Amino acid sequence: MALFAAEGAEARALREALGLEPSAGTHRGVFAGHEVVLVEAGVGKVAAASAVTYAQARFEPKMAIWAGVAGALNPRLHALDVLIAHDAVQWDVDITAFGRKPGELASGERFVEADAELSTGLYRAALALNLPVHWGRVASGDRFLADPSEAQRLREVFAADAVEMEGAAALWTAGRLGLPMALVRTISDGAGDEATVNFEEFLEAASRRLGELLARFLHSNR
Repeated sequence: MALFAAEGAEARALREALGLEPSAGTHRGVFAGHEVVLVEAGVGKVAAASAVTYAQARFEPKMAIWAGVAGALNPRLHALDVLIAHDAVQWDVDITAFGRKPGELASGERFVEADAELSTGLYRAALALNLPVHWGRVASGDRFLADPSEAQRLREVFAADAVEMEGAAALWTAGRLGLPMALVRTISDGAGDEATVNFEEFLEAASRRLGELLARFLHSNR
């Protein structure tokens, strides 16, 4: 099992929840009978794609989960809610000058699907913990979104429920490598004009919730 997190706080919470041995950027151990490697990828889509490629080549995992926090676009989502992504889109890809739709890649892909079996397992684990959990779409871009009008535009154009900076690129790369991957996000803030303040306030608590969820998921799949 390969786990990925971008932020240091996210990775630390997962490492502690699963009892992994700390090391420089890549943490390993055994939890609930699973050999687990946790890669601290760094922020952004290039970092995400690079981390997934590295992990697949170095460790050959059978399945993977990208975990982290996200800003809410859907007004039904609140801080510390869990969002399991059914798919994700790179909102800042724009080749509409060539007749493509916003977010559509040159390959023709637009909404990149997460692995259904892994995603369902995570959803069930969240329910077992009585966590507020939702299915949804994630929008990924290489810019922290803190503008309410732009957040509203993403909601309208992509029907996205949350925004972050890695998930769609990670899913796309995993798909190309034949690696089943799920994408789970804990809501840390609303993607509005106070997002930078709320992000720091909720990051630690949101990350701990992710650790609790992944521990339950791995226990349930022994």
